Amino acid sequence: MKNRVIEAIAKYDMLAPGDHVIVGLSGGADSCALVHVLFSLHEQLGIEVSACHINHNLRGDESDGDEKFVRRFCKELGIALEVYNVDVKKSLGKHESIEEAARRLRYECFGKACGTSGSKLATAHTANDSAETVLMNIIRGTGTKGLAGIPPVRENFIRPLIFCSREQTEEYCVQNGIDYVTDSTNLTDDCTRNRVRHRLLPLLKEFNPSVIEAMTRMSAAVGDDEAFIEEYSRRCAEECKKGIGYDSRRLGELPAAVKFRIISAELKRNGVEPTRLRISQCCEIIDRGMGKVNLQKNRFAYVRKKIFFAGEEIQNYRRDQFLQ
Repeated sequence: MKNRVIEAIAKYDMLAPGDHVIVGLSGGADSCALVHVLFSLHEQLGIEVSACHINHNLRGDESDGDEKFVRRFCKELGIALEVYNVDVKKSLGKHESIEEAARRLRYECFGKACGTSGSKLATAHTANDSAETVLMNIIRGTGTKGLAGIPPVRENFIRPLIFCSREQTEEYCVQNGIDYVTDSTNLTDDCTRNRVRHRLLPLLKEFNPSVIEAMTRMSAAVGDDEAFIEEYSRRCAEECKKGIGYDSRRLGELPAAVKFRIISAELKRNGVEPTRLRISQCCEIIDRGMGKVNLQKNRFAYVRKKIFFAGEEIQNYRRDQFLQ
């Protein structure tokens, strides 16, 4: 497992001498193994290792028990630990699930942990997690980015275990006498990921016992292709840039894969989730050479004077408009 971690760090240029890496430590086998293996490599890699733990306060005494375990684990290992307490249920947004709110708060805490110091944040996502993500994306209907699984590197977030299976992390813990806790919610089939983990993956393993390794290879290959297309799209976007947006004629001549990515980036920049429907609506007005489409409340995409752009427009409706 240690060799696979070293391979992932080297392939994706995750760490450099002098880096400070903070590990998101839940107390489970994956995160405990990650803390241990990075700490064992800290002299070889020339890095500083610490950890942070988020208590989501969702499982009562079990959540508090995880926090106590993590504090003891880091103290015995001799590494610094930062603990954050959040109240997920009180922080639920409109139409937001418990899982979505927990993830949002977790990454907010990760951001606080890194601050402005330039630290790297290592999460304990494994090859299994990436394979589960790919399968969930396929079920929902995905593009190539969804087939790439969990990105090994995203901004200052790194996933050194991305080439390791969950079985390998558990074996590593056994071999090195590392205790860990088990989140009881991972044992139920209450959410889609757990059903994929407990039902779909075991079924696929009947067809190919090495399905996790096969999906890891696929995701790595798709990820390389995706990185190339993203870079090419970025260069095309710079060439199409005009005023507040993009030259709609040049944009319309680009291959669909590139055009979709440029539109997606423009929608994201304006706080709009770039769904396939919204991107298709933008393509329609680009092809017409003029038009306006309502993407969501007060958010629109336009083609005006042969320029495509997105922006905010406050709509004021008078009551008598609806009575005429």
